[in-house]
Amino acid sequence: MIKRHVPAMLAGSLIAGLSACSSLPTEETAAPALQNEIAAIDAPDRWAFGAGFDQQIADDWADLIEDDQLQQLIEEALERNPSLRASAENLNRARAVVAQSKAGLLPTITGSLGASGGGDVDGDNFDDRYSSSLSASWEADLWGAIRSGILSDQYDLQSTAAIYKSTRQSLIANVARAYISLVEAKKQLQLSTETLAAQTETLRVVQTRYDLGAASRVEVVLAESDVAGAQDNVVAATALRTSNAISLQTLLNRYPNGDIEVSDAFPSIPENMGIGAQIELLSRRPDILAAEYDVLSAFSATRVLEARRWPELSLSTGVTAGASNPASLFDPVSLSYSIGASLANSLFDGGLTKARLDAANATQRQALALYGQTVLSGYQEVEVFLQNLKALRQRQTYTETRARAARETLDLAEIQYRAGDIDLLDVLTFRQRSFQADSALLSIQQQLLETRIALYLALGGSAE
Repeated sequence: MIKRHVPAMLAGSLIAGLSACSSLPTEETAAPALQNEIAAIDAPDRWAFGAGFDQQIADDWADLIEDDQLQQLIEEALERNPSLRASAENLNRARAVVAQSKAGLLPTITGSLGASGGGDVDGDNFDDRYSSSLSASWEADLWGAIRSGILSDQYDLQSTAAIYKSTRQSLIANVARAYISLVEAKKQLQLSTETLAAQTETLRVVQTRYDLGAASRVEVVLAESDVAGAQDNVVAATALRTSNAISLQTLLNRYPNGDIEVSDAFPSIPENMGIGAQIELLSRRPDILAAEYDVLSAFSATRVLEARRWPELSLSTGVTAGASNPASLFDPVSLSYSIGASLANSLFDGGLTKARLDAANATQRQALALYGQTVLSGYQEVEVFLQNLKALRQRQTYTETRARAARETLDLAEIQYRAGDIDLLDVLTFRQRSFQADSALLSIQQQLLETRIALYLALGGSAE
């Protein structure tokens, strides 16, 4: 009798296989909408502020940053940072969701064994009864609903993978920026300490001259005031160095006690970075790729709901057995089988299916809008950092000139003061100017390095 039903089951399987291949790929369906979002931005062929950045973009952070200690800290952060580990587990969860979806293409097979016994309450008889069953069911994916669901989850996986990469790139950039900030804070502390030492020496000289009657009380008070100001600068610079050290330690998943030493020199980063063509941004930036996969996922999810409007075909079969002893369970006399097929569809759901489709279409349009916004934000970040780099380069030139002139003026003023040609107030003023100019130069150098790192991150970071 079973043989009679085999052709019908094979025919159902063939129909399911053919119908699952009948729809267009999601990429072809979504491509025009994605292109419209890109075209709406009307981006030029070249970066507006990209002149002088025509070299090939670096493939990896190690090609961009030359500093052994920083590279070691980056590796430590990639191994230990909790946020990155959490993002990795999110990626593992997305992989598991895809595996769950793929299970829907395969039949479900269940089996059971059971035993029971009973008899009359007033009697002493006790009858044993044993049973077994094996059943299988399978939903034929006639209209591609299951496959579209799998595809949607696979796009979600790709989006999650891109988000993980974005998290990884951001962590590398944050470690590099924290490291540079800590080096700058260390240099600022050294500058403040040297200035305090100079101010203290000036106070000593002025106090000696005052004791000899060669200086006025005003000069002593001025010197004391500048020493106090220099001491305040040292305290502030120390606090900033500790704060920056804590930030770096936190990224490394170390206890934030501020106890970490870094180099006395800034890392080396090429001045003329390569930025590539604008079109490369769409395939390099992880957040843009994630937004694109979100669009594809939304299109696939809509196709799932569209396919669910049509009847669903389910096939089932099973074998059961019942006997008074376990040995007879597999006796053909004890076996019975069943086979069936059902075609079901919702005849009335109060508009639920339509509402779900409307929501899915809105999600589709929302994903497209977010994709366009993500691309535009990517362009904005690159252009802003390119413009900032040009401005910082100019400022560095002027600040270097200012700092050099301020130091020379201070040297001359100290000579003139010892010769009695100028007052102490002039010396203190020139020293303050020199300190401010040197401090500003350190800040500009730090901003330049951090902006180059931010630009590389805005370009998508490492291609690996």
